[in-house]
Amino acid sequence: METKQNMILRTLAERSLNRFEAERLGDHCLHSTISTLRGLGYQFHTVWETVPTRFGTEARVKRYYLLLGGA
Repeated sequence: METKQNMILRTLAERSLNRFEAERLGDHCLHSTISTLRGLGYQFHTVWETVPTRFGTEARVKRYYLLLGGA
């Protein structure tokens, strides 16, 4: 059985993620998952971005990039 952390790591090895994209993968709290992975030695680059919401407004979120060679 694949863990949430492994699924997020596998996805981040292929592409970057923000919290809304991670939600579609079943991770309802990406920043907590990233914090756990950082505690395990993985390193990430983050960039703030603004994305549209379903309510017609915008939200400011972080986009996470896995730095390969970590852990």
